[in-house]
Amino acid sequence: MRPIQHLPVPFPADYDPGPEYFYENFVQHFIPDMIDMMSVGLHIDQDAVEDLRHTIDEVLDQVEKTLAANTLIAQFQDYRRPAAQKAHAEECTKSIRDLDYYLKSYKPNDMIHRTWVVNTYLKSIGRTKDCEEKWSVADLKKYNIFLKSAFITAVIEKRSLSENSNVIQGMKNLAKYKLELWNRPRYEKAEQPVVLDGFNPGSNKQMKGFFEMLKIEPVEFSAKTGEASWPRKVIEQLYKEKEDPDLLEALQAMIDHSFGGIIRSNFLKAFDTFTVDGVLHGNVKLFGAKSFRLTSNSPNLLNAPSTGSIYAKPLKRCFKAPEGFVVYTADLSALEDRVIANLSGDTNKCNIFLKGLDGHSLNACGYFTNAISKILNMVYDEDQVAFVRAFMVKVDEKNKEILVFRQNSKAPTFKLAYGGFPDAHKGGVITQEIFDNYHNVLYPGITHYRENYVLPTARDQGYIHLGLGCRLYTDDADKDIRTLNNGTVQFWSILTLIAVNEMNHRIREAGMENDVAINSTIYDSIYTYVRADAEVIKWVNDNLIEIMCVQYLEDEIIHNEAEGEIGLNWADLHKIRNNASVEDIQEVLNDIFNPKQKSEESV
Repeated sequence: MRPIQHLPVPFPADYDPGPEYFYENFVQHFIPDMIDMMSVGLHIDQDAVEDLRHTIDEVLDQVEKTLAANTLIAQFQDYRRPAAQKAHAEECTKSIRDLDYYLKSYKPNDMIHRTWVVNTYLKSIGRTKDCEEKWSVADLKKYNIFLKSAFITAVIEKRSLSENSNVIQGMKNLAKYKLELWNRPRYEKAEQPVVLDGFNPGSNKQMKGFFEMLKIEPVEFSAKTGEASWPRKVIEQLYKEKEDPDLLEALQAMIDHSFGGIIRSNFLKAFDTFTVDGVLHGNVKLFGAKSFRLTSNSPNLLNAPSTGSIYAKPLKRCFKAPEGFVVYTADLSALEDRVIANLSGDTNKCNIFLKGLDGHSLNACGYFTNAISKILNMVYDEDQVAFVRAFMVKVDEKNKEILVFRQNSKAPTFKLAYGGFPDAHKGGVITQEIFDNYHNVLYPGITHYRENYVLPTARDQGYIHLGLGCRLYTDDADKDIRTLNNGTVQFWSILTLIAVNEMNHRIREAGMENDVAINSTIYDSIYTYVRADAEVIKWVNDNLIEIMCVQYLEDEIIHNEAEGEIGLNWADLHKIRNNASVEDIQEVLNDIFNPKQKSEESV
């Protein structure tokens, strides 16, 4: 029995058929699909790979120049210079020695010792001009014929003079001389102004210091050190929230630097090492993530840069369709938000889809209710949907006050989504009122779901049922609550695997193995190679969209949506509307294969 025939199912809170059921009815069916997908592989455009390599070199060079010229980065270099100077001085002087290190007992047979004690004696009696660089015994005898010094006679006769004041002082002078030779260059080096290397966005220490200078609170911390961590996804979110042009310039450079390193070490390495006859056969790990999502390596497709990145299109152009085929891809729209709306039943989260509300506008109205009420001349509690829609109208009208509220809602929402607490008293953006409104006014259903279902269930059982009999176990539910809660949502990307399985079944049933082949699934997207024939593409479009949007929960509130695209590579895609006709699809194919002709016709 195919996995899709088990859907829809009761809510995970109500129905847990257990791991054996999950394996027998789902997991084992996915294994051949994954093997088939790896066998199909990814067709690689080598010219695009070389273009990508060139793009990385250009971008990283520009990143270095941008950061060197950025005003905030320059401020940070000045900000960290005192600490760097101190560290430099400490490093230079860590091997400084004291006098005792060089202070030794007098040895009558040692020429250096003899020279220093004799010269010290001569200086004490006013005969500095008679000092020599070295005093041999023979030279001392000749010199003492005229001086007739009892002390020099004792030195010549190599007597034990350890208690003699001239010897004691001479050995101190020798020790001071050696100490000066050792310590002076180290002190001189320590006083030299430190020359800072350029800002390194790959250094978490420098990133941490940069955001500390700007008083931007961290939202992630290293599991090993507990130190603030600034991974790319956090930087990308900051970029969406901030408005200062200098900061935006620095953040974009940091993002570009991060992706540049990833593409070199992950994608280019895989392209160069594992591409055989133009096809890259990577590795896929079924349920490789904690949330039971698929993972991959050689390359890790989950590390592809986001759509807005400068690398996104150059990388995606490396993945091309075979000769005579096009790439067809479809993805589930806002799957995680739809899933949490269904699982929690939260009114506002559901209204984003049911009433067409803008999430940022909704959040702003919930956080800054009183101030916005005065602008709109409306009462929030009377009709929240109408209130938010009125706010959205003002956004469309570019009302400056309203736009500020919408922008100011982004930072606290980002932190709260990561489990943030009130931090305004420390210079943060989450006030107690915003915190309370987020959990009790805006999304009380989501808070209730986490605090009254996920957490207590995981505490009691030692696991949480994600769905379809799949369980995520824990030894410490309170510590793992974020992973557990996210897992209950992210697990449902399994719908793409179910869709792959059902699609493969329909391909075989229709005898279209030579016309359609699934080659990858990334998060909530499915990629296929489809013969460049309008009727074949229509068949794929009709079947795959239907499969991906199948109802997966009984009494589902928010249904899934998906839309297809086609092109000659992953970057340059043309939308195919759901249930498009053969004629519509043929028109898109004409645009793809004859772009110059269409351009000339339009002129």
